[in-house]
Amino acid sequence: IRLMNLLRKAIEAEADDEGWANLGAVGSHIAKQASFDSRNFGYAKLSDLIKAIDLFEFKHKEKALYVRDRSFTTKPAQ
Repeated sequence: IRLMNLLRKAIEAEADDEGWANLGAVGSHIAKQASFDSRNFGYAKLSDLIKAIDLFEFKHKEKALYVRDRSFTTKPAQ
């Protein structure tokens, strides 16, 4: 549960209006918040760990990997 909160908060903090966050920025955000290493969870890369959790979706854009919480819904315009 702590891991999920850490990942979700980092993605939310780095996300654009559509909920997509650059994975590199997410990793940097996590590094500033906590002593974290995906290898402690058995994954060489953060992207592998996040993919294994299967609560997030991914897309490639301009040679970068972006991640978004599957439960993300766009907020209505005000």
